Amino acid sequence: MVKRSASSEASSPPKRRRRSSTTSLKEVSTLSHAAREYGPQWNDWPAPAPAMEDARSFIRDIVDNKRSVLIVPDKDADGLSAGTLLYRTLIHMKHPPSLISVHHLTKGNNVHSDYERDVMDSSRAEKVVVLDQGSRPGRSLVPPLPDQKGKRVLIIDHHLSDEWPQGSQVLTACRSSPIATAALLTYLLLRDLHEKVHEKEAWRAVVGVIGDLGTTVPKWGTPPWPSELGAVFKKLGSKAFSEAVSGVNAPRRTAEYNVPKAWDIMLDARSPSELASNAFLKLCKLDVADETAKWARTPPRFAKDGRVAVCTVHTGFQIHPVIATRWSGTLGRKSSKLLMVMCANTGFHADGRVSFSCRIASNLRALPEGQQPNLIALLNEYADRIPGFKDRVGGDYARGHKEATGGIIPRAEYDLLLEEMGVPQPGSSTKSEPNVSVSSPSPKKLKSKVIDPKQAGGGLDKFFKVQTKPKVE
Repeated sequence: MVKRSASSEASSPPKRRRRSSTTSLKEVSTLSHAAREYGPQWNDWPAPAPAMEDARSFIRDIVDNKRSVLIVPDKDADGLSAGTLLYRTLIHMKHPPSLISVHHLTKGNNVHSDYERDVMDSSRAEKVVVLDQGSRPGRSLVPPLPDQKGKRVLIIDHHLSDEWPQGSQVLTACRSSPIATAALLTYLLLRDLHEKVHEKEAWRAVVGVIGDLGTTVPKWGTPPWPSELGAVFKKLGSKAFSEAVSGVNAPRRTAEYNVPKAWDIMLDARSPSELASNAFLKLCKLDVADETAKWARTPPRFAKDGRVAVCTVHTGFQIHPVIATRWSGTLGRKSSKLLMVMCANTGFHADGRVSFSCRIASNLRALPEGQQPNLIALLNEYADRIPGFKDRVGGDYARGHKEATGGIIPRAEYDLLLEEMGVPQPGSSTKSEPNVSVSSPSPKKLKSKVIDPKQAGGGLDKFFKVQTKPKVE
């Protein structure tokens, strides 16, 4: 559903006017922010300089000509940070709120689905900006309006792709290493369009970076990471940012999937501490934590070649990415063969489709980027052995990043994929990979239960016997 600014009902759109010679929008240097801070060798970071300037021109055109715009952000901390950065920048540039609309995708859908295309087109917005949604080839996300000049759609993204919808203007960070998150890319795109973007909104970029990369990957103050964002991180505190990320991520993980409320809360916030202390986000976090604890001990099953471990859960909560990440840490330290951990959720979609998330084994993250396994290629390797598989599953398979990917496929196709991998079906008896001792991920988060140390080193069936802590009176 397209959501318009609260003020749009009360006022009619102003008449369009052309930019006058006295318009005081700040002109941008020909050098990127990274090049100005670290040298010209970084001029194409976080994205090629020509594409950055073209995207700025797209945004300037919206403001200068008072065009209606639809913002379509992804649902996670990075996507919501990028979207609110754009919204706030437009407001700082005096763009009327009545001309800004926001659309959040429905649960289980992607921006390329026919339903979402129809909703976006029905908004009749002159310009559409899609942030952090991934990409694939095909027809335009929305058709051009009658007599429209220039592109109607701007895609801002960082997911690995060389293919894009027809008729779209694209700004991607996926080929500029180290790959920036969508929020960081958006911040550096907008930073010089108005001084308040840096003064008031820089914290949003940090939330997005931590949401995708954590607190240790970005090396603030070393090329090409902006030192000014490091200063923001230090000033506002690691704890506030970490809690803000977990808070704003929580609503989209619940069965209710109240992403619009998460957006409203983040849009109105003026600091990460406001997100961290928000009561609604805290309640969502508790619900997600309870559901995660319920499924966190689901035993993984290994592929016949030892390269993949798979665990399957059945819940309406979007916790499969969290469980995949946890097991990647636990199993990655114990297996020399393991490349990827997959968590599949057979209960997330009402129509029976299976959502799955894949994460690189944690011990492999320390390798140089060129030596890390490509999980998209690994999934495609298995898929290529199944006749007709890729044609049947379409574009919702193996999308995202090399080290963090996933998909949404029919249950029958998921079963074929497990069969090709040599992974036993849930419910069948199995053993752990030879020479791998498995322990439960993040046991500190499961405070009411502990693993019996006497079971360490046994098979999965024995290992996952749970011992309850005695209550302390």
